[in-house]
Amino acid sequence: MEPPRTLLVRLPNPVGDVVMTTPLLRCLRLGLPETRLVAAGSPQFEGLLSGLDSIDAFVPLPREGLRAHARALRATDAELALILPNSWSSALAVRLARIRLRIGRRSQGRGALLTTRLPAVGPARPMTRVYLEMLAALHLPVPRFGEEPAAELVVESQPDAVSAGLKPAAAEDGWLGVAPGAAFGPSKSYPLGQLVPAVLGICQETGLQPRLIGSPAEQALLEEAAAALRVAGLRPELPPPGGLDTAKQRIASCKLLLTMDSGARHIAAALGVPQVVIYGPTHPEWSAHSLAKTTVLRRVELDCLNCHEKICPIDHRCMTRISPRDLQSAALARIAAEASLK
Repeated sequence: MEPPRTLLVRLPNPVGDVVMTTPLLRCLRLGLPETRLVAAGSPQFEGLLSGLDSIDAFVPLPREGLRAHARALRATDAELALILPNSWSSALAVRLARIRLRIGRRSQGRGALLTTRLPAVGPARPMTRVYLEMLAALHLPVPRFGEEPAAELVVESQPDAVSAGLKPAAAEDGWLGVAPGAAFGPSKSYPLGQLVPAVLGICQETGLQPRLIGSPAEQALLEEAAAALRVAGLRPELPPPGGLDTAKQRIASCKLLLTMDSGARHIAAALGVPQVVIYGPTHPEWSAHSLAKTTVLRRVELDCLNCHEKICPIDHRCMTRISPRDLQSAALARIAAEASLK
């Protein structure tokens, strides 16, 4: 295959999945140094990927409308597209954009819209691997497991505290990031009644102060968490809503992040920020990348794990049976492990 002049990467839709495309973007840059690489996706991802030298341009897609997507994609003048989402609509938009070569996975009967049809995703494995496997269709080497580039993000500059809505840490030890939400649904969230005593114990032991992390859509949950932490005697920081570029900066300055299986976890991992990640209804293997600074909390003995239900139909035991003491102990152990490496 002759290297294309312009290659379009249609990004997935969840924030965490976009972070997990960055090893693929790095391999494309290395394998196709003369090709113009264009990423396309939700407008919010421009700030997330800003600063990376693995792409040449970003195309924000309109919020709705296949034909509007197609017009935006057609303007890239790409000859080849890697379609990372498995949706029918994403493949149709690229087809309507008249991009000649269209590579994607078989899904939802969309094979007729593709020129190269890759196997369906199949069994659980890190999404970083799922995306890297697409390199074979371009006749580029697929890195061996354990030898792939790490997920990467760049914090281009630290903002002025006032303009970013941040304040200096009240204690010299810094911030404990707390990301209580997940776009997937409430089944992924650890109950606030258990999260608050765990955060209180961690802060009392370490001198850290809590900084709440979340998307604008999670603002009500963040405000509820902030109020509960204040009642417990803490002084949480609740920054104003911001984009993913601001989220990167806020997470990067945390000493540790307590998080669900969410985009915040992936951002932290790509920035080298240690995390304690609470898993419940989703399979951790799908996001098992950049684990050197990751502690996973999960009640592995439960037979209802991996249900992928957005709302728990029973008693949410995958979350409620992780005690505040479990979370506190895991966080303190992760902080101690990171300190021992310095």
